[in-house]
Amino acid sequence: MKVHGPKLFGDWRDFLREFAIIVLGVLTALLAQSVVEELSWRQKVEAALSDMDNELSVGDGPQAYTRLAIDRCVTTELDAIRNAVERGDRAGSRAKIDGLWLPRRTYDYLAREAAAASDVSSHMSSDRMLQYRIAYEVMPNMNRLAEKELSDQAHLNALPRNGGPLETAEKLAAIDAVEALRADNDEMTREARFMLRRLKLIGLGLDRASVARNLEGVPRQYAGCLRLSSRP
Repeated sequence: MKVHGPKLFGDWRDFLREFAIIVLGVLTALLAQSVVEELSWRQKVEAALSDMDNELSVGDGPQAYTRLAIDRCVTTELDAIRNAVERGDRAGSRAKIDGLWLPRRTYDYLAREAAAASDVSSHMSSDRMLQYRIAYEVMPNMNRLAEKELSDQAHLNALPRNGGPLETAEKLAAIDAVEALRADNDEMTREARFMLRRLKLIGLGLDRASVARNLEGVPRQYAGCLRLSSRP
């Protein structure tokens, strides 16, 4: 007597039906996984955009706005310092040098670097990401300029307080520092203006409370020369 093993499928219809169920199950699982991944990336993109918006509107943007606001003040102070130095007026030069104020700030781009490092930027709209990339492009140079300003101002502060009229070597050293600071300020102003224009194109405004906090640090002698926009 022949013994037949169990049949997996009764006929081809059973086979096709079971096969279709398996394929449908696999496709459903893949689709569900794809939806979950898409939602996850969407959340990551939204979080990255929020971080960049916050970094620009609360940190870098208000600092750039303040930098533009004091541009004329810095130029006026540098002119006054140079005039006093050229006259050989040691006391007057020192008084003007002591009155020169420059903001000590760092311009951050951590949020953009985090978006790039985590591959989130590749899931953003290319046009939108380009706008952020251009806005952030000036940050490294602004940080470099801030450090250079600190060094150039230190050279200017090296002018001795005591003594008679300034000697020729002292005048030349002080004037060299003044003109270096003037170049720093001009370039910093251009970069700040560029950044603010890019933020406007993105549609990103500045946090008014942060703008106010930055302006609070500006000394009183700058009050008459500030250039404040009505729409920071």
